[in-house]
Amino acid sequence: MIRTPHTTLLSLCLFLPFQAAPAFAQQTSTGTAQQQPAPAPSQKPAPAAQPETPLNTSDAQLSLQLFYWMPIDQPDLRGGAANVGPYPGSLNYPGTPKRAPGAVVSIPAGRNNTIRVSYFRIQGDGNTSAHANLTLFNTDYAPGDYLVTRYNLQNVKISYDFLSYPYPANPARFRLKTLWEVQYTTIQSSIDAPLKPVLTDASGNPISNTAAGTRNLIYPTLGLAIEKALNAHFRVEAKASGFAIPHHATIYDAEASAVYRTGRYEVAVGAKAFHFKTSTQNSQYVLATFPGAFVAIRYYPKWLW
Repeated sequence: MIRTPHTTLLSLCLFLPFQAAPAFAQQTSTGTAQQQPAPAPSQKPAPAAQPETPLNTSDAQLSLQLFYWMPIDQPDLRGGAANVGPYPGSLNYPGTPKRAPGAVVSIPAGRNNTIRVSYFRIQGDGNTSAHANLTLFNTDYAPGDYLVTRYNLQNVKISYDFLSYPYPANPARFRLKTLWEVQYTTIQSSIDAPLKPVLTDASGNPISNTAAGTRNLIYPTLGLAIEKALNAHFRVEAKASGFAIPHHATIYDAEASAVYRTGRYEVAVGAKAFHFKTSTQNSQYVLATFPGAFVAIRYYPKWLW
């Protein structure tokens, strides 16, 4: 076939409609030609924001803590305002207290707030001699009487730990909490003179050489707690609370600790102090201050619902 300019032009006209022509203008409904936009280059989606590392805090979490406290010093027995006997009823308990076990159960109480129920027990015993004529819990002792003393102190505290600063709490690493508490403290004392001869009264009944008494104290206590989370595993915290009525009873406790957490467990090491004085209006009252170091382990179980 012989190619001519006419056949070449005809071939071009038949070929062009089948070709993509992005550079050609397209006719709009108004007759105005517009340039076809070029396809946008493909872009990768923005990376998702990394979730913030949770803070190391014990707030609003169910947990069980067991601690082992090593208090020092001993209680003192003193004569109170109602003592009308001829001899003073004062005695410094000898010896050193035994190690004190304790436990704390924490229950969530709203966002960032916690109810804590704690318990500890301190026991002690020792031997001494009466330094003068003494009347202890209505039992008389003469100077030089050999005395064996024992006591058992128990404390139960219910505390509502309310996060007061900052609000909202996350992601702040410093926290200030107000403590709204009630405490029950009881101490049972026993003083015995095992070597003293047993005497009888006018009716021939033996007079016991063992003095025994119990003093109880129920008080509200108010306090503050601070907490500083250094990272997801380590924090430091301190708290103190107390209450007093002049010429009656007094109670306060304080502690500071460093806490390391891994998984559902944490270990704490710190110092704790507890002070109480029963009502001075009784014939005899007991007072004591127990400072000492402690170690603790806490477990955070999973919620069952």
